[in-house]
Amino acid sequence: DKTGSFEAFSNVRMEQGDTLFIYGDHLFYDGYTQIAELRKNVRLENRNTQLYTDSLNYDRIANLGYYFDGGTLMDEENVLTSDWGEYSPSTKQSVFNHDVKLVNPKFILTSDTLKYNTVSKIATILGPSEIVSDQNHIFSERGVYNTLTGQAELLDRSILTNQGKRMTGDSLFYDRKLGYGEAFDNVVMNDSINR
Repeated sequence: DKTGSFEAFSNVRMEQGDTLFIYGDHLFYDGYTQIAELRKNVRLENRNTQLYTDSLNYDRIANLGYYFDGGTLMDEENVLTSDWGEYSPSTKQSVFNHDVKLVNPKFILTSDTLKYNTVSKIATILGPSEIVSDQNHIFSERGVYNTLTGQAELLDRSILTNQGKRMTGDSLFYDRKLGYGEAFDNVVMNDSINR
């Protein structure tokens, strides 16, 4: 009572409303800051999204969970792993930093910094990133990639490589399903197959 805090051990379950559930082996809750620190085998469930980590802090005031010792976020389409990440159950927006990897059945995206929305399925690239699929390799440092439609809008001198063809431009548009790409401003196109 004096510190407004409590600890829970083994089979911890925390509920926020009727859509957010957090499980773990240990919980320390500070009633004044309203921050819950969950450790070991932590699982956050929010509708069709699951977050797995061993160290999760959940801020009830900001309605934000964040991990700092590695974690995995999963939804119906994608599996994202990173060293550090945060997830907002209210906005469905997540941010990932350091060794970020997004695995989709059709491609793998690796990055240093990435935002991802579990509703729109849009990944926002905020640092050096690569998107690799069966035939394509994309490098960009800034842009958006819709993981549902396969459309990318990339900025800051991005590069698209496809079967010996390499297209570079200040900005690129690419539709993976149609196999169609456009480059804008300072465009360079190399075709090593046809020389």
